Amino acid sequence: MEFLELYSENVIAKLWRKPPESYPHTVPQTGPSAGTYEYREADFWTCGFFPGSLYALLERLVKYPKSFPLPSHLRANFHQQLLKQCRYWDGPIRGMAGRTDTHDMGFIIQPALRTDWELNGNRESLGKVVEAAHALASRYNERVKAIRSWDSAINYRYSFTDMKTNFLVIIDSMCNLDLLCYAGYHTGDQNLIDIATTHAHTILTHVVRPDNSTYHLVNFSPSTGLPLLKLTNQGYADSSTWSRGQAWAILGFTQIYSWTKDPVFLNAAVGLAKYFLGRLDEVEGQHEYPYVPLWDFDAPVKEEEGGPLRDTSAGMIAVNGLLILHQIHGTSPVLDTAPLFFLDAALRILKETVALSLSKSKAAFKNDSQPGKIEVVDVNGSEETFAAILRNATANWNPDAHKPYKDHGLVYGDYYFLEAGNKLLRMGLI
Repeated sequence: MEFLELYSENVIAKLWRKPPESYPHTVPQTGPSAGTYEYREADFWTCGFFPGSLYALLERLVKYPKSFPLPSHLRANFHQQLLKQCRYWDGPIRGMAGRTDTHDMGFIIQPALRTDWELNGNRESLGKVVEAAHALASRYNERVKAIRSWDSAINYRYSFTDMKTNFLVIIDSMCNLDLLCYAGYHTGDQNLIDIATTHAHTILTHVVRPDNSTYHLVNFSPSTGLPLLKLTNQGYADSSTWSRGQAWAILGFTQIYSWTKDPVFLNAAVGLAKYFLGRLDEVEGQHEYPYVPLWDFDAPVKEEEGGPLRDTSAGMIAVNGLLILHQIHGTSPVLDTAPLFFLDAALRILKETVALSLSKSKAAFKNDSQPGKIEVVDVNGSEETFAAILRNATANWNPDAHKPYKDHGLVYGDYYFLEAGNKLLRMGLI
């Protein structure tokens, strides 16, 4: 099956092929830097995903060696060298655990350091996870009953910079609550868990719409705790449904339900997932691979070269939430869906994403490398070398964005692709 590309040598070799110069963010598909990493500073919100991808491979190597293809001459020493790379790239991440200037602590810290604790028993990494949770909790406001996502938001249409009159909350914030619950239960700190659940209820009340679609950004009044404006920042329009925002919501609500077992959160997760899948079904027959999400479900569809504008990262994030929902289905009799409904949908998204968007530029390990040396060679198809695993992501195509960009590889699209593969392994489905 196509999604078995998740476990190919190509996926491993791509991450090994050429060490990035800094933290990877995007890989443009066109232009002067096409096919090569574009980098962001080490404190950017996406910096945790490349180390997290390396740790995802480490988990696969340690726990599921059958699904980790390597030339036989590399296998003896590969664990040591991969762990060395993980440690190298997680170094700067550790120094950011105490940051209180961002809500993205889950994205920055958990992909690498939580996995390091769980795989290797590194108590320093667990300590950094707990430190990051407390840093995130410091942004909670009791009047708003939410964690402040952004300190400011500026584009060509609006400018919110005064934190005394603006309290910005985005749907992405749902996926940082897992950090609070994980640290809260590890340390017995109920306050962290309470902040996470309260924030989730606020998102459900004010950011999720009655039809189970989502806004991207809500600006609350810090003085009254009530919404002032409901907007978008990366989607097409305030009233549209940005597909990645919907995917963040699916994953976030499944995670918070897994911790709390509050049926309100399960109902929300199911409603959000059904809305997402319903919008994929709407375009069945209109273009190929309808289960590779459009970047915004309500944006005008322009048949560009290669088809309409997609966002593969939205699909990969949603897949991770759908797989958790499938697991929940086995233990919760309240779900009114067929037993394999969420699993079948997740696998179809994976299958169509691989068919449409897996880069045809492949990598493999060199068979005649010198002993102790790991070398990667390109095994290119019909395109030049492309550093990312997946193509066709769209980080931000909002018409008012200062720097819109589309059609690229994206570091967190690749991370959630790898994590989906690991989830399938943990579930015993591969």
